[in-house]
Amino acid sequence: MNISEALKILFFRTGTTQKYAAEKLGYKSSAHISNVLSRGNLTLETLARLCQVLDYTIILRPNHIRTTSEEIVIDMIKKRGCS
Repeated sequence: MNISEALKILFFRTGTTQKYAAEKLGYKSSAHISNVLSRGNLTLETLARLCQVLDYTIILRPNHIRTTSEEIVIDMIKKRGCS
């Protein structure tokens, strides 16, 4: 799962609208949030600010620790095609 997919799930789970998030973050319209989610190349600062609005926390953990069903794991590794 990538960052955009994870954030869309969090918006759904929390019932938060992009319009509300945009207002809380001081953006003029929800189009900014929509653009960030569609591009998927947001900064860590933007991710942290969005998570704050959604009442979630970014947690870093070692890879060998198993996740629970409540966690969302963001896969930052780009998959390469086999040659």
